[in-house]
Amino acid sequence: MPIIPYPLALIQLWIANPALPWSNPVWQSVTHVVGEPWAYDHGEDVTAAARYYDVTGWTVGKAQAVEAFINNCKMAEEPAEHYALKRQDNDHEGRCLWNAWVKTSWAKWNINKLVDEIFEESGCAPHNVMARLNCKIADDFPTMEAAQVKQIVSIKLADVLFGDDAFTDGSFLALPIVTIRTYMKKLETLVTLLSVFKDQETAKNLDARREQVNAMLAAAKKDPAKAESIGRLPKSLRDALDKLATEREVKELELLIETTLAAMVPLDGDEVAIDFTEDMDVGDWKSGVEEYDKCSEDDLWEYLGLPEKRLPFFQRRSDPDAAIDPWSEEGQRWLDDSKSPAQSLAPRWHQLVGILRLIDRFLDGKPVMLMDGVGVGKTMQAVGLIACLAHYKEHYRKHGKFPGKFSQRCHQGTGGNIPDLPTVIMSPPNLQHQWMSEIQRYLRRATFDVLPYTGKYTARSQWWTMAWSKCQQPPIRRIILVTTNAAHDDAATVFIEGDRDSYGQPMTSPRFERTGPSTLFGRGYNVTFFDEAHCARKYNKVHVAARGLQERSHLMVAMTATPVTTKPTAGVEGSMLRGVLVGTHNPEAAQEEYLPAMKQWMGRMREWFSPAVVLRTLDSTDNTGNRILGLPSYHDHSLKIKLLDWEMENLRGIAREYVHDCPIIGMSKVKWNGGPTKSMKLDVLAKLLKYHLESDGRQPMTMDESGRSLVPNLAFKAGNTRPDQPDRIVVFSAFVTSNQAIVDILDLHGIHALELNGQTPMKKRKDILDDFRSSAGTKGARVLILSGVGMDTLWSEQDDLQLRGRIYRHPQAKEVHVYRAIALKTADVFLNNISFSKGAMHEAFVGADKEFRKCLA
Repeated sequence: MPIIPYPLALIQLWIANPALPWSNPVWQSVTHVVGEPWAYDHGEDVTAAARYYDVTGWTVGKAQAVEAFINNCKMAEEPAEHYALKRQDNDHEGRCLWNAWVKTSWAKWNINKLVDEIFEESGCAPHNVMARLNCKIADDFPTMEAAQVKQIVSIKLADVLFGDDAFTDGSFLALPIVTIRTYMKKLETLVTLLSVFKDQETAKNLDARREQVNAMLAAAKKDPAKAESIGRLPKSLRDALDKLATEREVKELELLIETTLAAMVPLDGDEVAIDFTEDMDVGDWKSGVEEYDKCSEDDLWEYLGLPEKRLPFFQRRSDPDAAIDPWSEEGQRWLDDSKSPAQSLAPRWHQLVGILRLIDRFLDGKPVMLMDGVGVGKTMQAVGLIACLAHYKEHYRKHGKFPGKFSQRCHQGTGGNIPDLPTVIMSPPNLQHQWMSEIQRYLRRATFDVLPYTGKYTARSQWWTMAWSKCQQPPIRRIILVTTNAAHDDAATVFIEGDRDSYGQPMTSPRFERTGPSTLFGRGYNVTFFDEAHCARKYNKVHVAARGLQERSHLMVAMTATPVTTKPTAGVEGSMLRGVLVGTHNPEAAQEEYLPAMKQWMGRMREWFSPAVVLRTLDSTDNTGNRILGLPSYHDHSLKIKLLDWEMENLRGIAREYVHDCPIIGMSKVKWNGGPTKSMKLDVLAKLLKYHLESDGRQPMTMDESGRSLVPNLAFKAGNTRPDQPDRIVVFSAFVTSNQAIVDILDLHGIHALELNGQTPMKKRKDILDDFRSSAGTKGARVLILSGVGMDTLWSEQDDLQLRGRIYRHPQAKEVHVYRAIALKTADVFLNNISFSKGAMHEAFVGADKEFRKCLA
């Protein structure tokens, strides 16, 4: 194991952060060196004593030589190489002085003894490791990683040597400053020195921090005299503080709650009777809420104990155009005005079912995965649960029991009422604004306080004492909107990596008691919602943060609509899965037995997980057999396109080289002046868009028998039209690199399109979407190109469902037509198994060129 010399380690630490280690008070107390050792008073004679002569013995001239050597190491492309130069150069004197001083001082500082004590206390001394791993000869000695020494002692050692500065960004930079000397051979010396944080923003000016705190206070108090300082706060925090309910508003709300609860007459009898089948068959599980399949909407309201048939604290109406701020006084008056064009706001049947299921799981203290598809309405269910829990707590306090079907239930954790704890909603940063907007759309003004929790740990040092403490609402009516970045930053601050057996588990660090209260993990919560929960499917920082929040919450709701997607590597992974399920001793038999074995095991896994999963899609139905969204059916059209000869030859060449790509590859050859090398797919796309943009509600198109021309689809009639809402078109493009060719061909046909992809800055995305929504007739762009989510063929049906949900969702008032451009005799056919029967796939396979059959066999 390579060992970094102590003198070089100290130089590297200083390069990483000039404030370390010499300005760190903990390090100063260990070494008794209270500044940079090479410091000197400028203007002094070179023979005069340097500033720390009593420690180093250096004159000003010698200190200058050391300073020049240290700075040249910093400027060098490879500091270690400059440090290790053997020949004499301009830094020879400074190098020798530095090495000699560090070697002499290291023994005086007793760091080796300090390290030995840490290793001994942690059970990681050499003899402890030897005994634990049964090492008998030198060849058996493990590395530090294999012995799991680094994970156990590094944080304790960093804390002892550098204190809080070692963890400023929630983690530390584990430069191997010092390691265990000859640990693999003679077990003589154990020395480790950790470097520190990589966050350069930690040193905050005291006056700037005080100004920020005062601005937060002013914002919470809505002090107009401090408008300038308030304006310098982050916009998300400024907006949240401005919308905090005032003490008067909270008291008015509490009085209203008391009045409402007093007027409610508890239902006769102890519990609402629900006629469920005792032996419900979960063998064909699909949604996880089958027990409510036959319940009417009236039944669901009764089970919830809400006779007024509205969710507590919810708005009755909403602005369909999102033009008003619902949490402003003016906005609330507009929503309450019966003459305004606001639309009625109420949960649908399936959302009531979801809320019932979530309450069930909350009272039992069991987690749930809410996997409803895009457009089904997970957010309303989440906000509905938060509102119901606040209402149920007050109902229990007033009547001694919960309402509806839960009257004989109690909270599993307390044995009685629901705790007075807040809610956490953790989401990726790009979704936080959407969550804030949806919460404000659903909940009435001043009923809940919502605070964003973003940024670095060091930048939030005053968040809990200032922003959080200014809330007037009781904790159960407070919502913390935390980004995944902020959550894993807090987690890295208070948790350490465990050993291999506990990998992914949040293990508290020695600093937890000191730093925990200023993080998310220093308190408890009623519910933690984790949006885009698939982000934590691997052992990463977000995974640790999610598990840390789960341990501190009475309910964890993992929300995701992202499917398990078949990837191009599925062939390799599939072979491994076949080996696990049916064995590999007979490859041909394994291939034949794989599908039934996979179905059998997936059925068992579905049964195991069904109580903890809620999953409905756009095609799910309610108790009456109608689709749960209540929208007109969408129409699916497969455009079977026959590619041109040059395109097929191009693809054959690619197939021969075993390179998989989309059928519009080689578009650098495309000529759009009527020449022979146009791309059929793009040509069909442009003509299709132009046709539908000419007038609203036009009859859908299909391909003729030649596969080269579009013709009206006689199986359909013209659709509905709305003068105030012209037809708009979304083009899904799987590859961002294809977009320029799409834009070019659309421009030639006079079609203006907007483009939105994963590389579009967040601030610009909203403007693009607003432009698309506001487009009308000949004004504005009515075509939006979305990338990264598949224009061509998707790898899985679940991905396809998710994409449809982007358009086929409320408040969609028009018929939705989904066109699929499928190039015949190419991989398109095989990937479109959701649109083609097995017979059609077989026919396409047999009719394909031999190069494609070899690639796809």
